[in-house]
Amino acid sequence: MGHVYFKPWVGKDYQTGGIFNKRILAVGEGHVCGGECQNECGIKYSSECKELTTTIVVNDYLNGCGGKWTSTYRKFERSLVNKETTLEDSKIIWQSIAFFNFLQVAITESRKAGTNKDYKEGQTAFLEVIDELLPELIIVWGVGRLFYNLPEERWVEGSPLVIDDYHVKNGYYQLKNGEKSRCIAVYHPSTGYSWDWWYKVISSQI
Repeated sequence: MGHVYFKPWVGKDYQTGGIFNKRILAVGEGHVCGGECQNECGIKYSSECKELTTTIVVNDYLNGCGGKWTSTYRKFERSLVNKETTLEDSKIIWQSIAFFNFLQVAITESRKAGTNKDYKEGQTAFLEVIDELLPELIIVWGVGRLFYNLPEERWVEGSPLVIDDYHVKNGYYQLKNGEKSRCIAVYHPSTGYSWDWWYKVISSQI
């Protein structure tokens, strides 16, 4: 994965599908970094933060560390299982899935967009990741900016998917091995995310 700077989190049970019996890849937009090195963070710059997704963010979350950002991960995991989750539940869920942040440079504050170049580089990295991990279901965190910046290359539009009169953005990615990966977009779990409702959407694809 030569264009991937932030290595994806891959749970130890991901390849077998874990508790979901399906390889699920969640895709966030980007890492927020307010450190002094933020202008040197990315695929062409510092090599110190390549494990940010794996060693720092997800591992911190599973060790009960972190700040208010952890609610994003908690709400998402609950939408996978439709119940209030404990720390032990979290460990089982996240060991069953993979997680990748699309932008390969850090952003300086939450909800801030990357540049057009950042998204183009993210598209290349995204395609490399799905060819490597071969997900059967891709869940994109964001129905707006991130979804519309996904690569058009190898995208196949899906049939209408309607849950409670809501039209879910969906389609497929053609993988290099000839298989297709299902792709759906959910609201970003940080705010305005009803995990019990989004469970209806996600469970329809598992």
